[in-house]
Amino acid sequence: MRSHAVIALPPFLADRGYLANAVGHMTIDILNSTPSLLLALFSASLGLTNTAIGLIATAYTFANSLSQPLFGWVSDRYGVGRLSALGALWMSVFYTLALTSPGWWAIGFMVTAALGSAAFHPEGTVRAGRVPVTQVTTAVAVFFLFGQMGSGVGPSIAGALLEHVGMTGLLVLVALNAGAGWAMWHYRPANPPTRRHAGGGAAQTARRLGWPALALFAFVLLARMTLQSTTVTFLPKHLHDRGWLPAALGVALSMILIGGAIGNVVGGHFADRWGRRPVIVLSLFLAAPALLTYLHLPGLAFYGVLFLAGVCITAGHSVSVVLAQAMLPGRQGLASGLTLGFMFAGGAVGAAVAGWLGDRIGLEAVLAGQALVAVAGGGVALLLPRRLFLLDKEMGKL
Repeated sequence: MRSHAVIALPPFLADRGYLANAVGHMTIDILNSTPSLLLALFSASLGLTNTAIGLIATAYTFANSLSQPLFGWVSDRYGVGRLSALGALWMSVFYTLALTSPGWWAIGFMVTAALGSAAFHPEGTVRAGRVPVTQVTTAVAVFFLFGQMGSGVGPSIAGALLEHVGMTGLLVLVALNAGAGWAMWHYRPANPPTRRHAGGGAAQTARRLGWPALALFAFVLLARMTLQSTTVTFLPKHLHDRGWLPAALGVALSMILIGGAIGNVVGGHFADRWGRRPVIVLSLFLAAPALLTYLHLPGLAFYGVLFLAGVCITAGHSVSVVLAQAMLPGRQGLASGLTLGFMFAGGAVGAAVAGWLGDRIGLEAVLAGQALVAVAGGGVALLLPRRLFLLDKEMGKL
């Protein structure tokens, strides 16, 4: 008899607790992808300026990122299982209030909902890694893929619901998130996570990089996130001002976010083959022409180049996090949290500045001007010291 090869799925995908956690990541990031669409619509009814939109987007991102270390500490102290589920339920409650409340109350509730996302992510990541040690990397990668899928398809789904049903149509997405929160609570882990302790000598090697090198690295992180935050925040507003309907706005936003999800995986792959420096440098330089031209392209070319811009903007994301982890060996969770918090908060500040500029020189000029930010980031990346890219190998010798 002829045998047929069977592709075996990882065992953790059969675990209900893991699946509830991963689906929760997807539904939360679907909701996280909608604020820029809502702000584009609120801009007419509330008379929001571009500066105001940038500040509100910054407040949402700060609530979603800067509080994550606190929620991570709470999760470490009191065990894994409840906080991520409560975060999803919190987000559903306050998004419901945001969608059904008048005026500025809607903005306040939307920003408050972001605290639910902040509560979910640290504990959700720990839960994803609660599998046999040989499967941890794959399990965490799949967990993040679910979130990236949510971010990618969320704007298209939300845009279609907004156009055909209205604000209350998004309650369908809220209900899905609430269901995921209930499942996470019902299938939560029984035991607390194993704590890891860091050694002391390795961090001293990281400090030998010096403040100038760390400042250059921080600038590269800031440039990359400014590109993403500014484009994601203001592209829907710019297209809305040009008369685009909500469904089309959602598709445009999905293109850059799906491109980012793919770029993250592609960038990590090529970093392993070619090295990290080429990926960080080239991805920023290649983003520049895409960001400079996509607004003036017709039809499918607009979406295609926007997709490529998303790929290039995000290609160095995971590579940067790995480099940050090498600076704090044994404390990878802390390094990841600090790096992600800095990137998202810094990107939000960049978006706020972009909104201020948009009121003075126009959003089209600001969006096209992100090409200059990409070139500046790539140029500074060329100055990063070679020691930084070899740091994790040095750590292995300690």
